[in-house]
Amino acid sequence: MNRILIAALFLAPLTAQADDRTKTISMSFERCVATIQLTATKLGITPVNIVETSTLRMVRFPVSDGSMLVTCSKPDAKMVIVQTSNVCGVEVKC
Repeated sequence: MNRILIAALFLAPLTAQADDRTKTISMSFERCVATIQLTATKLGITPVNIVETSTLRMVRFPVSDGSMLVTCSKPDAKMVIVQTSNVCGVEVKC
């Protein structure tokens, strides 16, 4: 899962953090969408489209230990990355 985060972060510095599983990066909408495509190509993982409009794109990358939700917002000029894990008590009840 961290490979996706690394692929996104090499393009821009972090500007804010809500917690250690959420990263917000300032970047243009076009660059953000290109980062999603580049990440998918480099990792060989097809993202699951959740929302795709002219001003908002949200995808989920399924990975073995959880998922990565990536949101691109044109009005905010931001990329938001949220990591989730399949660890008992966090995202999955055991």
